[in-house]
Amino acid sequence: MNLSDFLGKHGLESNPFAAEEAAQDPVLTQSGDSCRHPDFGKIFGEPTHPSPAIVFGERGAGKTALRLQMESAYRAYNKEQSDNRVLVIGHDNFDAMIGRIARHERLKNQSAALDSITLSDHVDIVLHGIVPQLVDQLLGVSDRAPLQVGNFRKQLRKAPTLVRREMLLLQMAYDHTPIAAKRTRQLKSALGLGGSSGSKAAANWSMVLAIFALVIAGISVVQEPKRALLALAALLAAGSFAMGWSWLRCQTRVGIIARGMHRGIRCVNRSPASFRESLHHIEINIGSASMPTDRGDDSRFAMLDRLFAVLRAVDYASVAILVDRVDEPTTVAGDVDHMRSLVVPLLSSRFLQHRGLAVKLLLPAELGDMFNREDGAFFRAARMDKQNTLERLRWSGSMLAKMCDARIRAVSKRPASAVPIESLFDANVGRAKIEEALAGCANPREGCRMMYAMLQEHMAHAEAEAKTISSATFDLVRQRNQVRASKR
Repeated sequence: MNLSDFLGKHGLESNPFAAEEAAQDPVLTQSGDSCRHPDFGKIFGEPTHPSPAIVFGERGAGKTALRLQMESAYRAYNKEQSDNRVLVIGHDNFDAMIGRIARHERLKNQSAALDSITLSDHVDIVLHGIVPQLVDQLLGVSDRAPLQVGNFRKQLRKAPTLVRREMLLLQMAYDHTPIAAKRTRQLKSALGLGGSSGSKAAANWSMVLAIFALVIAGISVVQEPKRALLALAALLAAGSFAMGWSWLRCQTRVGIIARGMHRGIRCVNRSPASFRESLHHIEINIGSASMPTDRGDDSRFAMLDRLFAVLRAVDYASVAILVDRVDEPTTVAGDVDHMRSLVVPLLSSRFLQHRGLAVKLLLPAELGDMFNREDGAFFRAARMDKQNTLERLRWSGSMLAKMCDARIRAVSKRPASAVPIESLFDANVGRAKIEEALAGCANPREGCRMMYAMLQEHMAHAEAEAKTISSATFDLVRQRNQVRASKR
């Protein structure tokens, strides 16, 4: 039997159970909020009152689907709002973060980089992900527009000088590596900002005064009054020396800040020379204020507050950071101890409860089991009781059956009259048996796999005129699934 013919008999345009990975699942996108877990509201919270959430779930429990659904919900919320919108940032590119830290520290073994990860590294990679996009939008060099605002540049130019300067400081720290210094100059012009470190002006004045001093000293050799001319030459030479000293002091201070930023920001891989060139475009006393020149948390919270200041100027009130796939980096490879090294820095109550920040941590169940064995000091530091923690993303048979109904409805030619899951089977199978079988699967991925296997088994052995999957096929596939589950 042909699968498309069988599905067509039930009014379906495609197989609702074919995809296993949420990120490549078109049916999940089509089903909208119908496939949401019942605890979605608790995890998502209220966008007007940003709150953290920590979710533990086994593989296939729907953590990535949950992230995609939250992204969709935030988009829908932003579309309805003229202010108090939410900037959504994904935080799942851990391979890049670990690799950059290893290169920065010149570590041959990337697993050693895991042990050195701090909260500052996480904040740096998050800001490095979003700041270049904001700069692109301001300069009009890309179609990417992370902020859904009309004419971002025009709106930001109307903001106070302090806010525009905050955007420039973010760019100096977190923009693209090869062209960051050039873009500092472009952004400064786009935002209508002036000022510089004073190094170039001091160098120019030092040279001009030195030339005048030499010329006048030369004139004093052949003309009178020699004493007055020599005194003027000496005065000009002193001014040249003062300007030269000012240039040296400026270069030294900028160099110290640039080297500090190079040491402190390990996830951007910019050279001290690149940071130094950017810093020369702003007054040195401003450039030295709370820049990330170390690996401490305070400077990172200052940079986050700079981002909030920029966002508030264009009617964005909060930031949602969605953390997912912590078990997938090559160096982690599902190892629970490596996952712990990666995740624990994020479990800072100060970070999770930071005003305007909604951090959603979607974590493997193994981490939850490990955390439950931690001592009291760990829980006091993380304050898990205040973070909207869901200890397990559980799915009952009834919930999975409703998910199957939603997936069928998403691919149905007439969604309003779509058939329920039990309509694909003989009448003696019934919904109760289907829910019981799905309960044994325990999560959406395994549930979809079992349903897909039943369709394939039916295609392999059923007659062409068979409109439903027999109870014998149902029992056979269910038994296979139980055996496979016992080996996991």
